[in-house]
Amino acid sequence: MIDFEFNESQKMILSSLEKTLNENFDIRSENKKVEGLEYSNHGWEEIKNLGFLGILSDEKNGGLELSFFDFLLTLESWGNKLCEGPYIENSIVIFMLEKFNKNLQNNLVKDLSSSKKIITSIVSEQLINSRNIPILNRTNNGFVVNGQIKNLPYFMESTNILSIALLDNEKKLLLLDKKSTEVINKNKTITGQILHDVKIEKLELSNDRVLDSKKFNLPEIYLQLFTLSKCAESVGIADAILSMTNHYLKTREQFNKPLGSFQAIQHIASEIYIKLSETRELVRYCGKLSIEDKKTKKLISLSKIKCDEELSKIAWTSHQLHGAIGFTWDYGLHLMTRKILLNKSLNGDPLFHSKNQFI
Repeated sequence: MIDFEFNESQKMILSSLEKTLNENFDIRSENKKVEGLEYSNHGWEEIKNLGFLGILSDEKNGGLELSFFDFLLTLESWGNKLCEGPYIENSIVIFMLEKFNKNLQNNLVKDLSSSKKIITSIVSEQLINSRNIPILNRTNNGFVVNGQIKNLPYFMESTNILSIALLDNEKKLLLLDKKSTEVINKNKTITGQILHDVKIEKLELSNDRVLDSKKFNLPEIYLQLFTLSKCAESVGIADAILSMTNHYLKTREQFNKPLGSFQAIQHIASEIYIKLSETRELVRYCGKLSIEDKKTKKLISLSKIKCDEELSKIAWTSHQLHGAIGFTWDYGLHLMTRKILLNKSLNGDPLFHSKNQFI
C-alpha cells in the first residue's frame, strides 16, 4: 500500500473543512430531502464561505493555487458528509480554463473563484451517451445554438451551464447563460437531488463562449477529471460507511460480547477496510498524475471500475453487519448507499471503462 503523507498545508485545509462540514450535518435533513419534504445542499454554502471554490485557481485570480491532488482530498471530506452542490463542476472548469484556454481565463476564473458565477454541467453523460447534445452553427458574428440539455444538476444554484454542442459533427464545449434557457421538465435522483431539463432556441453566442483547443480534446479531459472527482467523493462516502460500521460493531453486544469481538465479524470488517484502502490509494495516485500523461486516462478508468466494483459491496456488506438497524430510515446508512449507487451510475459503466485499458 502507498502511504500518502499529508503536508502541514493539507492537514490545515482538511481540518478546517471537516470541522465546518461537521457543524451543520443533520441526518434528519438529508432524510427529508430524499422524501422530497425539503430541498437543501449541505456543504455548499460552507465551501463557498471558506473560499474553496478557488482551490485550483491561481492566486492572481483570487484562488488558493493548490493541486488537483489537494482538491481530491477535499472531495473525500465532501463525500464523507454527503455534501451537494456544483463544487466539482466549478472547480474543473477553473482548472481547464487556466491550463488549456487562456483566452477566457482572467475575468471568468476570478468570477468562478469568488462565486459571482457558478457553473453546472452534464458534459460527461452527454459525451458517454451521445444524447441531448445541442447543435451549434456558425454565423457572421459568432454562433447560434439550438437543442435540449437533460438532467442538469444544481440548476438553481448556478448562473451558467457548460455543455457539449455539435459543430460540423465535432464535439465542442460551450458556456451558456442560464437565463438564456427555458426549463421544460424536472426529475429527482434517489438522493433527492433535483435535475432540470432545459431547452435552447436560436441562442446567439460570441466566439469566446466556445471553449476550444487545437492540441487537446477538452470534452474528453472534462470527462476524465469529473470521473476521478466523483471517485474521490465516493471514497469519502465509503469511509463514512466504514466509520459507522466500526462504531456499531464496537458498541452493539450479542451474547454479552461486542459484535466486533467475534472472529468471523472481524474478518469481514478487515476485508471492508482493505477494499477501501486499495481503492482510495488508486484514486489518490491518479490525482498525482498529469492529465496530459497518456497513462492517466487508463488509470482513471481503472479507478472508476474499482470504485464501482468495491464500494457498492462495502455498502451492502455494512448493511448486513448492522442487521435490521442498517435498513431503518432514521439510522441514515441508506443515505450513504444511495449516494454510492448514484455515483456508480454516472460517468460510464465498467464495460465502457474496460475499453480504455486497451487504447
